[in-house]
Amino acid sequence: MTQKTNVAILVDSCSDVPEEFIKAHHLFMVPMTITYHDKIYLDKVTITPEEVYANLDQEVPKTASPTGDLISKAFATIKAEGYTDVIAICISSGLSGTFQQVQLAARVSGLEASVIDTKNIGIASGFSAILATQLSEEGLQRGEIVARVQTVAKRTKVFFYVPTLTYLQKGGRIGRVAGMAGALLNIKPIISCDDNGIYYPVAKVRGEKKALQKLLQLVKQQVGVAQQFNLAVADGANSKIAAQIKQQLETEHPKVGKIYSGNVSPALGVHTGPGLIGVGIQILDD
Repeated sequence: MTQKTNVAILVDSCSDVPEEFIKAHHLFMVPMTITYHDKIYLDKVTITPEEVYANLDQEVPKTASPTGDLISKAFATIKAEGYTDVIAICISSGLSGTFQQVQLAARVSGLEASVIDTKNIGIASGFSAILATQLSEEGLQRGEIVARVQTVAKRTKVFFYVPTLTYLQKGGRIGRVAGMAGALLNIKPIISCDDNGIYYPVAKVRGEKKALQKLLQLVKQQVGVAQQFNLAVADGANSKIAAQIKQQLETEHPKVGKIYSGNVSPALGVHTGPGLIGVGIQILDD
């Protein structure tokens, strides 16, 4: 159990902070909602990625930002635990209304609150929450943490290999990747978030093997000459390939500080479908 920190860290479920980190460091999480025709689920709380993938052929559910009630309850819990300050880390406002929802709730929370739009998704957003937690545990104050996190967030990237664009199309999250849809047989896209936090195509490769090789190449380019950096591997029901990618990253990047791993959230899985492999890169060099 880590010691009590000065600043509470709140994160949304699509930032994909590994579950063991959330538990070990006492982060607070607000879940997205996943709505089927007959039931509403809470992302990572009452539904798993595997359950989402198992039913995608029958129904592609709707996803939505955490409800105002859930966000308000999270702030109330933070306040009840004795915190006066909180930093909320949110996925890109270009992909979700979560940032705006959390901002609204923060204003009436009675807490000294900072809300950060990471302009990113998945573990690339989660990296900001991990860093904020570490800085809080070191005793830094909220303003110092926010400044550092925002600086590093601009040097944080995620690359996703997705076997098909079908689910991004159905979910309306396809952004600038739309022009690639169905263009060529067996084309495998690698996508990321641009400076505005919108999906865009980084590369298109024929076949999975070449796509994964390209993914590793993009990671190497992003790391460049950095001396201090962390990596993360996220997958959508593709644990075998994820383990292979993690092993290759360990070999190719001996200077890496930490390599995190885990599933993408069920709400992200709705939009990407099974088979996704993502690699996040967080550059800490000043």
